[in-house]
Amino acid sequence: MISTHRTETTNHFTTLFTQLPDPVVEFRQETDSEPTIVNANVAFHDMFASIESVVGHPLRELIVPADSRDGATAFDQRSSDGIETQAVVERATSNGRRKFRCRRIHISDSNGFAIYSDVTEKYHQEQYLDVLHRVLRHNLRNDLTVINGQIERAFEAVDSDEGREALESVQETVSSLRQLCSEAQTIRKVTGQPSTLEVTPLMDLLWPVIEDCRERFPAATISVDCPADLAVLADNRLRIVVDSLVDNAARHNTSETPSVTMSVAAVDDETVELAVADDGPGIPESERRVIMEDTEVSPLSHGSGLGLWIVKWLTESYGGCLDIDTLNVNGSIVRIRLPQAST
Repeated sequence: MISTHRTETTNHFTTLFTQLPDPVVEFRQETDSEPTIVNANVAFHDMFASIESVVGHPLRELIVPADSRDGATAFDQRSSDGIETQAVVERATSNGRRKFRCRRIHISDSNGFAIYSDVTEKYHQEQYLDVLHRVLRHNLRNDLTVINGQIERAFEAVDSDEGREALESVQETVSSLRQLCSEAQTIRKVTGQPSTLEVTPLMDLLWPVIEDCRERFPAATISVDCPADLAVLADNRLRIVVDSLVDNAARHNTSETPSVTMSVAAVDDETVELAVADDGPGIPESERRVIMEDTEVSPLSHGSGLGLWIVKWLTESYGGCLDIDTLNVNGSIVRIRLPQAST
């Protein structure tokens, strides 16, 4: 019976090893020697091997570019010592060099497995985002500062109401672009980080944000209603969520005396709802659909900013959800629901 069970387990493992979509290689590495291939799955052959059999071949010689051998040797040693078991590495494939997340699993002092997950596209995407972020942060912001300075000079030279209205319109556009740069910087800073959920008392978090928004928008009336004992499972990035909600409600409000009301309440024993209502023009339906219904972003449906995207992505990272309602008369209500924490 035990023999049959072991045979079945071995067969199951062999099937898993063979059919895994990521390249996997079993290796043997004696002390101070190069890893030698014991077995490799189909995906490994397809990705790396131009020869019929790889068994017995030195692993580094087969897949590590010549100029990366020293780094690969050091990683192998650190892995054998249990210091580092995964890293992003560059390896030579049948279609040129590519980036992989390599994970090494040792099953004995001399034997182990290496799993290679191709992250080339993700790596390039992160590079593109880094370049875009630098352009937004430096080039565009600096250019906007120059434009704003020229607008101030133009105000001194223009006497007509029509000319001053045109300059005010340009100035508003510059302000919107500056805000967009700031939101893009926030997204780059906070997204992609793993959420470490912890008990977060809401009153302690909300008041500093509300006070900051009141200073930012002195013409607006910003109020908050939150029970003193409510807490949620989140992290310190929840401040960014709250700030984005209030900022969005006040910034896009065209009323002479904008009103923004935040209310917080427990929906049940497991959920807290935070709602932000305003009396502005309302969030356009096209923007609501893009954010709420995963409508494809296009030149005609892309939204007016990034604030609500920040709210959506961070809220969902806490296991919460976002809802947007446009009122029949004027204004919108944006609600987020978060897991409640015991205090």
